[in-house]
Amino acid sequence: MGTMNTLMMEINRNHAECARLARPIGSGFRYACLPLTERHLHAITALRALDVTLTDITHTISEPQVARAKLDWWRGALHQAITQHTAEHPILAALVASVEATTLEKFVPNLEARLGSALLELDYQGFATESDLLAYLDASGGAMYALYSELLSPGPELAAHLRALGALQRRLHCLQFLGRDSARGFIYLPNERLAAHQLSEADVHRPNAAEVCAPMLQQELAELRENFRQTLSALRQHSRRPPKFFRALIALDRDRITLLEQHSAEVLSQRPECTPFSQLITAWWAAKRPLPPMR
Repeated sequence: MGTMNTLMMEINRNHAECARLARPIGSGFRYACLPLTERHLHAITALRALDVTLTDITHTISEPQVARAKLDWWRGALHQAITQHTAEHPILAALVASVEATTLEKFVPNLEARLGSALLELDYQGFATESDLLAYLDASGGAMYALYSELLSPGPELAAHLRALGALQRRLHCLQFLGRDSARGFIYLPNERLAAHQLSEADVHRPNAAEVCAPMLQQELAELRENFRQTLSALRQHSRRPPKFFRALIALDRDRITLLEQHSAEVLSQRPECTPFSQLITAWWAAKRPLPPMR
């Protein structure tokens, strides 16, 4: 009995650590998770905690060699968790405890893609073309949505559309946080997009960058919105009721797009963000209703 209690306490500690990283109070992701069953909640929280941890490595560690060593460690630890179904790190231990071995094996391609996108961020020298950017977005945001789909089983057709929405979510995040990310040299907009507006990455750092880059950023938001609308429309043709978790995430992204439009995509001089209360209401209602069209 004592051994069993100790094991349960360790499992609960691991889940709590994942929740601290993935579902902080006031976050939209926390509210999107409200409809999940306990098992799905633990598994998706662990995946999100891994995503957050990989982002922290590439965003906060100034020494590239240290960051690369950490990413290499994660690659080895993930391989051990999947092949041996054992792990010591709290995130991986929580994942192993929440996901069946056969499902973990299905995670491999998308986990490798997510790790690859982290390495790309570490070696970032700019995206030359739109195609280069799209590959990164699919390997990061798209891969995460694909992992969630492996757990929630929406079906292959829905999963493909959800993966596309995951890539668009990552693009939306990159736009919203461009002001912060540009300070560390990560300007996700491809060189061909900058050149079309007679700009370079150096222009993003100018004192009047918000004014100079405004037409480009507003075009980026307009195209992102249209891509989101088209992908959502394609998803609705197959089902207006994908898993509630995804409905909440989609609704939260729609609100973010609207908010950025209201602020004319002024992401270099400010960072528009929805309030925690508005995110809670949005996620709660979205989980109860079918997907509405986006106009």
